[in-house]
Amino acid sequence: MKKVLFLSNTANFSKFNRPYMRWFKEQGWQVDYASAGEEQVQDCDNQYSISIARSPFSLKNFRALKELKKLLEENHYDILHCHTPMGGVIGRMAAKKLWREGKIKVIYTAHGFHFYKGAPLLNWLLYYPMEKWLSHCTDVIVTINEEDYEKAKESF
Repeated sequence: MKKVLFLSNTANFSKFNRPYMRWFKEQGWQVDYASAGEEQVQDCDNQYSISIARSPFSLKNFRALKELKKLLEENHYDILHCHTPMGGVIGRMAAKKLWREGKIKVIYTAHGFHFYKGAPLLNWLLYYPMEKWLSHCTDVIVTINEEDYEKAKESF
């Protein structure tokens, strides 16, 4: 049986993912969800709570990275679908070794890059290099607006 893991820093994103999670289940996939675990997620086989925090400066994210690496290695997922900025960063960092070995496909849905026309310079200095680096271990980047689509196509 094929397996997919959806990841975000908040379980609230499961509402966004429910149609996709249902589709995977209808196709016979095992569908799991990992987040900070603050609410019950519907339409998944297994729900995992990891220490992921929204802030990129939270030390909890180091623990979340370790927890997610273990989860990915133990469960042998075919696809990791990351959401939210920290879900995207931690997910792709955790999956990097497995991705290089061809053991997992990685999808990142960017719900709006933090570096955009008119964004503060600090956003460009922090987020753009990280996204550029992580794009090298991402099979698909899904964007939700034209500006992000053009930036992803041009830079990643």
